[in-house]
Amino acid sequence: MRVILPMSGGYQEIGAVLVDGVEDYSIADFDGWRELTARVPAAGYEVVVTISYTARLFRNAPPWDADVRDEYMLPQQFVDSDNEAIVALAAELRGDSDFQTARNIHDYVNDLISWPSGPQINIGRLYASELLGSPIGVCGDFANLMVALLRAEGIPARNISGLALQIPLGRATDWGHQGGAHAWVEFYADGKWHFADPSWGWFDRNATAHLSFGTYEAYIRSDFQQARFDEIENTGFFLRGGMTAPLAFMLYSTDETATVIPRGEVRFSWFR
Repeated sequence: MRVILPMSGGYQEIGAVLVDGVEDYSIADFDGWRELTARVPAAGYEVVVTISYTARLFRNAPPWDADVRDEYMLPQQFVDSDNEAIVALAAELRGDSDFQTARNIHDYVNDLISWPSGPQINIGRLYASELLGSPIGVCGDFANLMVALLRAEGIPARNISGLALQIPLGRATDWGHQGGAHAWVEFYADGKWHFADPSWGWFDRNATAHLSFGTYEAYIRSDFQQARFDEIENTGFFLRGGMTAPLAFMLYSTDETATVIPRGEVRFSWFR
C-alpha cells in the first residue's frame, strides 16, 4: 500500500505520522512530496489500517524559503512550457519583475479558463497549450497553465495538489473525504516561494484552507506513477484500488479478489 502524505513547509506544519494495522512501513521524501509504503498482513479477512497525523495550517503565511530545483523550470507532462504559443503568450504577459509577471499570468489564467458544467468525474487533463484554444477546465488545468506560462518566462513554479478544507465539513464517507480535492501553484520570485490559486483568484495569499500533498508527480496518472505501476505489477502484484484525490493512495495485492474501502476524516481545532 502506498499513501501520499502532506509534508511540512510554506503554509503548513505536519506532525508525527501514526500507523496502525500494518506489518511494517516506511516513509520516503521525494522531490516535493512524501509517500508512506506499508505492508498489510494477508489475513484472509477484513483488516483495518489507520494512518493519522496532525496538520497545522498558517493563515496568510508569508513567502517562504525552499529549494529551487531544475525541474521547476522545465517542461513536463501536461505542462508544455516550450510550446510556441505558450512562449509567445508568456512574453506578452511579462512584467517589470518576476513577481509582477507572476501576477499578470495569474490574472490572465483566472480570467481565461471557465469551469465545466455538469459532473466533473474522471475528466481527462489537457496540456497547457490545449487550454489556450479550449479554455474550459478544473483547478488542475488552471494550475498547469499558470505553471507553464511561468516556466516559459524562466520563473520556477510547481503545480500542487491537495485538499481544500473549509467549514462546515460534511460527514466522512467511504471513498471520500470531508475536504475537497483541489490544485494550485507555488512560484519563486524575489528570492522566496509564493502561493497562488488561479482557479480561486488568490494571489500571494492563502486563508488556511489549503492542505498540500505536494507536486504533480504524486498524481496517480502521471508518467512517473505509471512506470511504478508497471514495475510492481511485473513482480506478481495487482493494482486493487487507487485514487489521486481527495484520497491519495494506491493498493496492490497478489490476491486478485482483494478489495479496499478507503475513508478520510478531518477534525478541526481553530487557534489564533
